[in-house]
Amino acid sequence: MLRVTRLGMKDICGFTAMLFLFTSTWPSAFGQGLKTTLINPPGSKPGYTVPLGVNKSLQVVGTYIVASSGFSQGFLYSAGKYTVLKPPGTYHAASASGINDGGTIVGAYLTSNNRYHGFIYSAGTYTKYDENTTESCGIGGINSAGNFVGNVGNSGEPTRAFVNIAGKKTEFYASGSDTTYAYGINVSNEVVGSYLDSANLWHGFTWVGGTITAVNYPGATQTHLYGINDSGEISGTYTNTVGETYGFTLISGKYTSTDFAETNGLNSTGSYVGYGWGVDGLAAGYLATAQALALKEAAIKGSQKGSFFGVNNSGVTVGFYVDSGGTTHGMMVSGSTVTNIDDPSGVNGTVCRSVNSSNQVVGDYYDSSGNPHGFLYSGGSFTDITGPNGILSEATGINDNGDIVGDYFALANGNFHGFILKGGVYTDLFVSGAYNTFGGGINATDQVTLWWTDSTGYSQSSFYNGSTYTTIDVPGMTNSQALGINKAGQIAYVVSDPYGVSHGALKAGSAYYIVDFPKGSQTTAAGINDAVEWVGSYIPAGQTAPQPYTGKP
Repeated sequence: MLRVTRLGMKDICGFTAMLFLFTSTWPSAFGQGLKTTLINPPGSKPGYTVPLGVNKSLQVVGTYIVASSGFSQGFLYSAGKYTVLKPPGTYHAASASGINDGGTIVGAYLTSNNRYHGFIYSAGTYTKYDENTTESCGIGGINSAGNFVGNVGNSGEPTRAFVNIAGKKTEFYASGSDTTYAYGINVSNEVVGSYLDSANLWHGFTWVGGTITAVNYPGATQTHLYGINDSGEISGTYTNTVGETYGFTLISGKYTSTDFAETNGLNSTGSYVGYGWGVDGLAAGYLATAQALALKEAAIKGSQKGSFFGVNNSGVTVGFYVDSGGTTHGMMVSGSTVTNIDDPSGVNGTVCRSVNSSNQVVGDYYDSSGNPHGFLYSGGSFTDITGPNGILSEATGINDNGDIVGDYFALANGNFHGFILKGGVYTDLFVSGAYNTFGGGINATDQVTLWWTDSTGYSQSSFYNGSTYTTIDVPGMTNSQALGINKAGQIAYVVSDPYGVSHGALKAGSAYYIVDFPKGSQTTAAGINDAVEWVGSYIPAGQTAPQPYTGKP
């Protein structure tokens, strides 16, 4: 009765100025921003934590498998602390499925007679709940009035849903006698759930006063509804025609996909929980809360595509653009003026990646074979940044002291290593367990971000403080590439989900934020300054080439 889940041409002067101008008006937009928290109880088996419910106080409940025993048990996450939820008499399996705003928790647990029972947990006391004396039972959700929903039935028989309103019990099937699960109920006693048809396809439904309405995400092959809040907003998960699963929300007839594989319960302010496919393809539980972000498009006249990679404390940005002839130019942007920064050795173009407060720029130029070579541009002159004993290199970050971080191809072992260049001396950087390590950003105190590939090809990220590497992967994202970092240690990322869709991300303290530009897709976040302004790119709707943008909270 537990919920089934799936689980880079320099001219004589060194540069050519004012070739292009930004458009005079940069349209602003409200960006979809999500503050995300990793939900991962201590002792849990990696990839086996599923958050199921959340209330207005951002208390989260769910289920996880204990690594040492292989058994499941429920949990409560509240203010950064975890509490195990395991009713007395539990045999091998327990799950906490819902929590209301008063903190009352519901779920199900298995006893030694192989029968599931529902439970209600309030003020430290567990109360067992059964629909009858013979069948298994589980409670899926509870509203602020104490009314609840759940499921009842025995193995081999179609499961029935039930709703209990003020002690009055109503059992039902959503369609004929098809297996039906009820998962959520709001203060208006509107119920949501899912049913399985004869073709083994899942459909969502709503139940209101006994009237059942099927709900299917447009164009989806399967739909689950898992939560409903007091405003009538619904959360769930759908599977598209190529077998990809995404969470979604539904309010006033508008469906919106989330950035995660599954979205379960949601609270009265629209925060929601679920899981995404994390590093190495393992499920990662999350709590997501919407954030308002100010994002600005930055179209370049005459360009075909482009991106920002770095921004300094004066708001000067750097990156690249591609002109109408297909040539890639490094660029520095101050106000509305674009300055070309093209290394003379860049047969196949130049890309600028970072800029400091003195307008020193680092980046890469590309040789005739398309291989990268790092450079420093300072006072009109270019200097190669080769890395220690390397043949290929990238210069990815520079701080206000002129210290540089980047990466190079190490001939000794045939892998890429990161490096710091300070006072003319290179320091090699390599994350333990990595196959390749790549440079990200460097701040005023020489704190460094790196991203690296593991043995299975996934990208992970690390923070380096001069002696220790700390993993800083973004919750719920399959690949994480940490890039820019400011003096406060706030970090900009490019991340991606398992289907290859890119998202921008930010880290501030222990909190992570996912950024999606609302007018397109494939959003990135690459550079960040001390005022927490960040830069990146996105692909506008209906187009295939990236365009730069700027953002701030």
